Amino acid sequence: MKLTWLFSIVFIYANFYSQEIDILSINGNKVYKSEFEQIYWKNKKEKLATKEDLDEYIDLFINFKLKVLAAEKLGLDTMNKFINELNGYKIQLEKPYLIDTAINEALIKEAYFRTINEIEASHIMIKVSPTSSPLDTLKAWRTIDSISKALANTKSSFGELAEELSHCPSGKMDKGNLGYFNAFKMVYPFENAAYNTAIGKVSPIVRTRFGYHLVKPHNLRKAKGRVKAAHIMIVCDSKKQSDCNNAKEKIDAIYSSIMNGESFEEIAKESSNDRKSAQKGGELGWISSGGNVYPSFENAVFNLNVNNEISKPFQTPNGWHIAKRLDFEDVKSYEDLRYELKNKIQKDARAQKTRSSFINSLKITYALKETFDPKTVQNILSNKYFDSIEIRKNTRPKSIDNVIVDFTENRFTYKDFIVFLSNTSKQLGKYKSDVKLISEKYNQFLNLNLIEYEKTQLPLKYPDFKALLKEYRDGILLFDISDQMIWSKAIKDTSGLKLFYEKNQHTWKYPNRAKTEIYTTQDKKTAKKIYKLLSKKIKYDSIQKIVNQDDLNVELNKKTLDEFNDFNMSYNELSEGITKPIKVNEKFIILNVYEKLDSRNKLLNEAEGIIVSAYQNHLEKEWIKKLRSENEITVNYDALYSIKEKPNR
Repeated sequence: MKLTWLFSIVFIYANFYSQEIDILSINGNKVYKSEFEQIYWKNKKEKLATKEDLDEYIDLFINFKLKVLAAEKLGLDTMNKFINELNGYKIQLEKPYLIDTAINEALIKEAYFRTINEIEASHIMIKVSPTSSPLDTLKAWRTIDSISKALANTKSSFGELAEELSHCPSGKMDKGNLGYFNAFKMVYPFENAAYNTAIGKVSPIVRTRFGYHLVKPHNLRKAKGRVKAAHIMIVCDSKKQSDCNNAKEKIDAIYSSIMNGESFEEIAKESSNDRKSAQKGGELGWISSGGNVYPSFENAVFNLNVNNEISKPFQTPNGWHIAKRLDFEDVKSYEDLRYELKNKIQKDARAQKTRSSFINSLKITYALKETFDPKTVQNILSNKYFDSIEIRKNTRPKSIDNVIVDFTENRFTYKDFIVFLSNTSKQLGKYKSDVKLISEKYNQFLNLNLIEYEKTQLPLKYPDFKALLKEYRDGILLFDISDQMIWSKAIKDTSGLKLFYEKNQHTWKYPNRAKTEIYTTQDKKTAKKIYKLLSKKIKYDSIQKIVNQDDLNVELNKKTLDEFNDFNMSYNELSEGITKPIKVNEKFIILNVYEKLDSRNKLLNEAEGIIVSAYQNHLEKEWIKKLRSENEITVNYDALYSIKEKPNR
């Protein structure tokens, strides 16, 4: 909510203020024409400026500047709450500047191709986790390597080997066949292997967090879009034929009932074994082609050609189903999907590609020099005088102060790296015998320091980033000072609110009103019957029962009226009691007026919301008046009125 508010009220600063003509001065601090002009044209659809618009915008701009200045004077920009919030926004703003945009664009296009083109593939997996011991990892590698060689050198069947050796359940169920899938459905290295291997060939060995894989793609097809579907399911154990036969009989009976006109949704609620979807009439939500459903289920729903079409019974490993198509969406265009794909990439392993490439470019840009040697780290950690980061007995290895990374004004030593190790690891001892682990941590250390330095350079390199960050900064200050001086104050200042109400209570009035019961019917005879019942002092609730029992076509309503023209009368003509049937627009209406309420001022508790809002507006006007009186403001009207036409950008 707050971020939305910031976007709606904060002015957008210029990318680069090339025109150094001041348009405004507050206490001698100049604001340039280019900044104001950027704001003005951002909020104006018309291409030509008018004097009236310029006068209005300069007033709003001055108010904005004065409020931010007031927040700074109160020190709101030094509060931890402000600093933490701005840092949160800053992290988000920095992200687009800390990637290789060319590679990122290529990844978006790659992801789109793989979104609109689904691949069918099988795999063989040998489990090994990222934390497995070197011995277990080597054992898994030798197993997958032997399978790879068997497939290359003999006529071994991929499916049979998957069924016999794969640790993935798909091996036993479908000879390793995973069906069709597309972008983001599998981990990125696996997805790459499937799409980058020729159809019918076997990929090189692939490592993922699940283990080692061999991937064999079978077919590539165009994605079918997605279907919003519902289903009715009768479960059965596929290993027990009698169980499946009984389920088939039940689903066939349900199908016959639906074909004879019974409600699909009601039967789903009553009979479907999928209780989660049954509560919603069988609705499953959207199912994408190449998704994570059984191929038999996907085929059934995508073979439905029109909305509300119902499939014949079909079987999956879970049981027997009847599916209903509720809606359909075709594959979206690249432009429509671009933003969504970009966000997915940022959260996916493929984002590492853009970060790695960006890191390499920074090394070149900043002429980075490295003299790091992991064995030196081992020697330092093994030194008998070394204790945590401190060195005892004034004896320290000379190498601990050697520079290992040098770029621009930044120099990092082995000691800096060991401090990093100490801060990120519970035990330094484990690095004494693991050169590979030391190298991995060094890369983290190097990348972290390069990125942190680059963040300090963003405002210097990118004026648009600097402007956007200032926009957020001023927006947060504007929100906080406005809350303190206007919004929260209006709610907390009960005595001020009461005094404001008493001075302006005539502003909030109830019009003339009448508490009524309204009886409406299209039949004159029925209207007369209702009138007679009312004349006999029959109460509203009793008449309601009579109407329901006798199936009378009468609409009943209790309402406080403040507009009487619809009944062809004025408030003054209205009397308490029962009116005779009034014909209005081919309908007959009877009013039972049981109380007339003359116009009066609203009490504070009766209109507190709008009164508080009015008090907030009052506080803001008084505050602005005070700020303007306390600050020296000069407007360069020649510069202001020289703004004529929207520039082409």
